[in-house]
Amino acid sequence: MCIKFRLTVIFVVLTLFACTDTAPSAPMCRAVAQPTHTEKSAACIIKVQDKVVLIGHRLSGRLDFPGGGRNNDEALPCTAHREVWEETGFNVLVGPKLTVTDNGMALFACQGGEDLANLPTTFSPPAWAKVEVEYLKKVDPFLISHKALRFSEDLLPLRDGFTAHTMKEHNP
Repeated sequence: MCIKFRLTVIFVVLTLFACTDTAPSAPMCRAVAQPTHTEKSAACIIKVQDKVVLIGHRLSGRLDFPGGGRNNDEALPCTAHREVWEETGFNVLVGPKLTVTDNGMALFACQGGEDLANLPTTFSPPAWAKVEVEYLKKVDPFLISHKALRFSEDLLPLRDGFTAHTMKEHNP
């Protein structure tokens, strides 16, 4: 109990007095025209060759989708775009919705720049994201275990979304 309290205090202090820059404003939303979505949160499946970019969630120590909750009156694809920007610094193009997780998070096909292929397997997030994101990692979704994910039930939607993303690339 005492250790958890101390860790909580440490995280609060680090959050309040972090030495990182504040996040710049998100760029204009880049998304293809889409129907209305009812989900309250969104994330991107950013495919880089045979891998997907995931964030290393700082508090859980596990991998997670770059994504998060919807702001008032925000289009869901724009939620995915903004959250990816905030957590990775990538100005992605948000494509169609691929699937929805058990927790109700919509997963979109997102295109990053071709330069993502040149990044190492594990790399640092932008300074402003380091409160929430420890690292970014390109992983093969078929070689990781559900135990590696922040929410273990996200493994099948990750794999389904990755496969659907690949299919849409080959059959637009």
